[in-house]
Amino acid sequence: MAKRAKRLPGRRRIGRYAVAYALILPALLSNLVFDWYPMLQGIVMSFFRWDGFREPEFVGMRNFGEILSDSVFWVSVKNMLFFFVMGLILMIPTMIASIVLFRLKNKRSQYIYRILFCIPMVVPYLVTLLMWQFMYNPQYGFFNQLLKGLGLEHLTQTWLGNPDLARWCVVFMGFPFISTNAALIYLGGLQSIDASIWEAAALDGITSLKRLFYLELPLIRGQFKLNLIGALVGGITGYTTQLVVTKGGPGFETLVPGLYMYNKAFGAKQYGYASAVGLLLFVISGIISLATLKFLRSDES
Repeated sequence: MAKRAKRLPGRRRIGRYAVAYALILPALLSNLVFDWYPMLQGIVMSFFRWDGFREPEFVGMRNFGEILSDSVFWVSVKNMLFFFVMGLILMIPTMIASIVLFRLKNKRSQYIYRILFCIPMVVPYLVTLLMWQFMYNPQYGFFNQLLKGLGLEHLTQTWLGNPDLARWCVVFMGFPFISTNAALIYLGGLQSIDASIWEAAALDGITSLKRLFYLELPLIRGQFKLNLIGALVGGITGYTTQLVVTKGGPGFETLVPGLYMYNKAFGAKQYGYASAVGLLLFVISGIISLATLKFLRSDES
């Protein structure tokens, strides 16, 4: 009887865990089917040549060799690096805006501005892109109409059709360059800091500039890492903006590797080749993310 009494709590624990695992199982299965299986299938298909109709043909590393010798791919990499660097630079306004919002002493005003920060999240990203595309329209877009209204008709442009301006126009579509998600992450990090730190800084008479560089920025380093990794991965693999607004043009001026992969898959029907591009982007983003984390850890130590 004593042994049986000891076993009952264990059985209850197993039963409790069984219910938990049963509740998790649907999410786990959907993750395996819709996330892991396509990813693994893409890795396998990167070693094949397949047009979606005929039997896949195993080609080994030939797809990767063709990618590395394709001049268009390297143009897309150059464009990716441009957008990548600009994205890192434009992380600064988000960080500054979060710190300014945190410093607001009026809690009601801080709440109102936080709500205003969140409003853009309600608007679908596709709608935002289409709005910018309309504003850049050379015939009836906002920018050319504004220039004409100011008597500066000679400055009107085919904004997205000008090879010298197209990339800068895509970058400007991030105006006012404040990411809602990143701003809320920074703000949450600042609000989680013990209030005694700010009280001690105030008693010591620390200036606003010193508070920024010696307290606020170092104390949100963890949030900065999270946003940095997101920006790195998004900069390497993202292509939604270029797909919707410019189709990679004019020429290849705004083409990025993600859009290059998309065109190869759904335009040229080279699914194996596109899978190889996707695998390369996955490896590159993984290496850069790990290197960034290692660098930031070593900097902390």
